[in-house]
Amino acid sequence: MTAPANTRGTDSKTGPLAQFTAAGVLDDGDCLVATRIARLVGEEDDAAVLALALAVRAAREGSGALHLDSVARLTPHPTGHDPDDNGQQDADPAAEPATLADVIELPEPQAWLQAVAASRLAARGVLHIEFDLVQLDRYRADERLIAGWLDSRSPDQLKSIEATVLEDAISAGWLNDAQVTAVRAVAARPTTVLTGGPGTGKTWTVAAILRALRFQDGRAPRVALAAPTGKAAARMNETLEAELADGSFDPATTIHRLLGSIPRSGTRFRHDARNPLPHDVVIVDEASMVGLGLMARLLDALSPATRLLLVGDPDQLASVEAGTVLADLVRGLGPRGDVVELSENRRSVPAIQDLAGAIRSGDPDAVLDILEAGHPEIGFTETDEPALGHMATVTDQARHLRALALEGDIDGAIVRLGRARLLCGRRSGPHGIRRWNRLVEQSLAEDAPEVAYQPYYLGRPIIITRNDHGLGLANGDTGVLVRGPQGPLAAIQTGQGVRTLSPWRLADVETMHAMTVHKAQGSEADDVTVVAPAIGSRLLTRELLYTATTRARRRLTIIGSRDAIRVAVMTPIERSSALTERLLERCSSGP
Repeated sequence: MTAPANTRGTDSKTGPLAQFTAAGVLDDGDCLVATRIARLVGEEDDAAVLALALAVRAAREGSGALHLDSVARLTPHPTGHDPDDNGQQDADPAAEPATLADVIELPEPQAWLQAVAASRLAARGVLHIEFDLVQLDRYRADERLIAGWLDSRSPDQLKSIEATVLEDAISAGWLNDAQVTAVRAVAARPTTVLTGGPGTGKTWTVAAILRALRFQDGRAPRVALAAPTGKAAARMNETLEAELADGSFDPATTIHRLLGSIPRSGTRFRHDARNPLPHDVVIVDEASMVGLGLMARLLDALSPATRLLLVGDPDQLASVEAGTVLADLVRGLGPRGDVVELSENRRSVPAIQDLAGAIRSGDPDAVLDILEAGHPEIGFTETDEPALGHMATVTDQARHLRALALEGDIDGAIVRLGRARLLCGRRSGPHGIRRWNRLVEQSLAEDAPEVAYQPYYLGRPIIITRNDHGLGLANGDTGVLVRGPQGPLAAIQTGQGVRTLSPWRLADVETMHAMTVHKAQGSEADDVTVVAPAIGSRLLTRELLYTATTRARRRLTIIGSRDAIRVAVMTPIERSSALTERLLERCSSGP
């Protein structure tokens, strides 16, 4: 492949940018950002401007860096077809090109990389070339901060944990060998990453760590428990209830609340390197959901004497923001012993765990065998056209919620909210949550007509979609509308417990008869129904199916075609990052 001729790459209406837009790879926003920045720095080289637009696209898709040799493997959508937005193919899929290289003559990757390195964009620090990757300055800075912070930590800076108390906590905890290793690692190391799938005892291990910290002589260490979302923080409080009961530790909160997010300031927080958090230990659950930027802000706000424990499952969906931080940390810190993996499963529903393991292993035949084996805990409805009749538990859940709401039973409604979940890959289209929310409400309206026209009907499950600092609500907090003494009340489960307030005070809220798999991370339900995305959807991935599957505590139903399940299991998400390389380069020796 040869480099394209220079045709004024700073004009998105002609040249390579136009070609990539017509192929459905770049969107107008990618091109607008690239052309504006190119004009600001005086960049006129097509190859460099194209690389900038693709780096912006990569960040939009969740990557903190761009492999130029991966561009040829991108899938073009010249018809503009999105199988998630409609149920019909606009064109014969077989007639569409398989890769971008089939429709566009691309620069040779190494020559392209050299052109970017010699560009004004690189000279002005807009783009950086490291580890054969193209990276925007923002993400490079965040990665360097994370790697540098982890490299600078030393056990000598930590407050010691008494050995006898530590051993007492271990002996009283009924821990397996890996869990004992994790507890001792937290005591001895500045940073520990604890990984494992659902049911492997991550929470039990954290509880043992808290017990060891509680009974230290003198001043007990100050511990912060945090999670990326309000829902995950609430679940952390629920699972650690016994350890939190005596008030020795503050309840879990969101990372944003912990750092002290400043309203209308974007990514600025009250706590940073100049005003660090006062805690001796910070424990973050559901760390797979933490994006690159938020992780950098968190580490920047920790003092050198603070122990950090990150807990999570690296096989789950990564953050909606750029980065695969937990997976990168596992690969980058593993060689020096900072990572402890729990694999012994203690969950009481082995069929669901076997299914999750088969998905994680990328074995579609094993996945389909389990789905079709007739396990009482697993249902599989094979169809390309899911309908409300396929999901009786969802409509039953809606009717039970409404009955409890009519009685004004706040506690009962909140408990019921965690009984069942309908999970979808995306928001729109025939497989999206908007359709299913509408269908469930239509079903309810058959017996309660007001559901069709009252936005704040009793029994409406809701999810907060944006942080509201004034009300103390976080993105991802969930609740239900119930009868109150003077009208409807919104009962919302937050990281600090259940809050009740007038629903008219809620600015950013959506109905939650169905929710996206991304929003469901950090929570579980007894009975989970999953609507698999359509064939051709970019969301049909191994991580999405695994994450959805592992939300189920007791029963799981998957609705979709065998082909869709097979494609999902065989399609891992690919995100590019230089964080692993930075960690291996800087943290190759132990602390």
